[in-house]
Amino acid sequence: MEVCGINHITLRVSDLPKSVEFYRDILGAKNIHKGNTDVYLDFCGTWLCLLEIKNAKPMNKDQTGVDHVAFSIKEEKFPRAVKQLKENKVHITRGPLERGGGMTVSFTDPDGNELELFTGSLYERMKSWK
Repeated sequence: MEVCGINHITLRVSDLPKSVEFYRDILGAKNIHKGNTDVYLDFCGTWLCLLEIKNAKPMNKDQTGVDHVAFSIKEEKFPRAVKQLKENKVHITRGPLERGGGMTVSFTDPDGNELELFTGSLYERMKSWK
């Protein structure tokens, strides 16, 4: 077997319209497909599926599973992105700060899923951790 990349990521959300608004209007995703309980969004070629689960309970931070999803952003666009998060009263959990070879800010979506904007590359991160 030879896996060559991530095809898409699916996040469970409790309110599909509210989540689509967040990912589209604040993070700039483009709607690709809308089903009865799911929406596929595109971030410059990376797919994100939002899957509505009614009456879902938030994940406990002590459980195993996905810790966070990090989105790449160009360094020159980072300050404006942080400003937009603040203007939209998005809950910032860490940063903005320089870490791992780039600028980073962590925040949550409407369901508490942890997200990150990161300006660096894998190479820069590994170089900074040597």
